Amino acid sequence: MNDRIKEAFDQIQAGEDLKDRTRLFLLQKTGRTKKTWRMSVQPLVSAAVCLLFLLFGGHWFYFTPTAKISIDVNPSIELGINRLDRVIVVEAYNEDGRELAASLNIRFKNYQDAVSQILENEQVAVMLSQDEVITITVMESKGPQSVRILSDMESCAARHQNTYCYSADSGSVAAAHEHGMSCGKYRAFLEVQKLRPDITPDQIQSMTMREIRDLMEQAPGDENGSAGGSDEAEASCNRHRGHGHHGNGHDR
Repeated sequence: MNDRIKEAFDQIQAGEDLKDRTRLFLLQKTGRTKKTWRMSVQPLVSAAVCLLFLLFGGHWFYFTPTAKISIDVNPSIELGINRLDRVIVVEAYNEDGRELAASLNIRFKNYQDAVSQILENEQVAVMLSQDEVITITVMESKGPQSVRILSDMESCAARHQNTYCYSADSGSVAAAHEHGMSCGKYRAFLEVQKLRPDITPDQIQSMTMREIRDLMEQAPGDENGSAGGSDEAEASCNRHRGHGHHGNGHDR
């Protein structure tokens, strides 16, 4: 009896030793597995981080405007252009502008195609046929893009009736928007203000570009009674890459 008890006890001890060895073996194997898992997953984590960087970086690259084009008749709209020359923003600055923007399908198009579509829009074409004036204003900024856009817009203006091209300092963008005006109409306001210091942004905002041009030509005359203000207005406009003759106006 005692021998059987001892044998059973020894078997129990042997079972515990086996458990200890098994536990040690599993711990060792588990440790190596975790290490191997980390080594295999690390490239995936790095790839995921790179993908997120590309997604967010690509979004910033594509959807950040680097140039602006303001187009004004009575509708006033602005186009935000990205580094790839695509229209990514279309902003309206009056009710007519909102109606015009709603009728367009120009987002993500090349800016030249977008401007052509605007100039060929039925509403705009009718206004131009009625001797209204349209201005295209390019916000100047450092770098070759704005220079290229300005050159393209000058060529575009030359092909359309009563269309004029100007440039404006990109620093005026914030001031224009603060007054609720497009950059193009704000540029016109600054030019009129040189001749008529009492003019207000609200007055200019409600005018068409034809009315603004006529206002500049009707500026107070010199002491001989001539319409002297028109020459000064003309010179001022020329400094901003436009000229004041009807027809195909563009920079030279």
